[in-house]
Amino acid sequence: MKRDRTTEAEQTLAQLDRLRDRSARRAHGGAWLPAAGIAVLLLASSALYEAPFSQIYSIEGEHPYWAGLPDQQRSPVASYLFWFLAVPVLLAGTAWWYRQRSRRLGVRVPWRPFAGTGLGVLVLLAVIAAVPTTPPPDTLVLLSGPFWPGLLTPLLAPAAMAVALGWVERSWGLVLAGAWIVALAAWLCTTFPLGSVPGWMIGGSGAGQLAWRPGHYLVLMALPLLVVATVRLVSARRSRA
Repeated sequence: MKRDRTTEAEQTLAQLDRLRDRSARRAHGGAWLPAAGIAVLLLASSALYEAPFSQIYSIEGEHPYWAGLPDQQRSPVASYLFWFLAVPVLLAGTAWWYRQRSRRLGVRVPWRPFAGTGLGVLVLLAVIAAVPTTPPPDTLVLLSGPFWPGLLTPLLAPAAMAVALGWVERSWGLVLAGAWIVALAAWLCTTFPLGSVPGWMIGGSGAGQLAWRPGHYLVLMALPLLVVATVRLVSARRSRA
């Protein structure tokens, strides 16, 4: 009789554990859409460059890099408007998405820190960029400065949004995806031409340059976000099954 009670208690605890895990997956099952939205934002920004995927002979990396990366952009004004309009649109869509899930499923996710982070970074970039500074030299090489002017890039906004979304949704994958964007942006925005690497990394005596263009690097930035979004979408569908 005592063993039967013990078995029933263990089964009850196992059911509670499964219910708790399923509730957690259901609560955080909506992360796939904002993650995919950030990835789409990065990929769409490739249209801001004159030649996002093809080589060109002459490159003018106008500073600030409102397109995101130090490469020839179609129009600085268009690049500026893209980020300062597209990010709020993405945040508004994310707010609508989470509110709809809250009404439909009865689960609530604290998405406001995610929205505040994205807008905060854009405002900070706009304020810093408006401060008069000595423009950086036309040629920036690795291990020589100044570094910090190149870091004033709108790519910090999707990176910060990915980290904030990872914190909100308890996803280390999204946090690492945001850190990956920062790492790539820091490297690319402090070297010119785009993607320059020191000689010791490529087996030469001087600096070299990879054959990749802005579009290739943006795909590389978006790839971890797409992977996390796919995994979260599959997990969300399984939790509904």
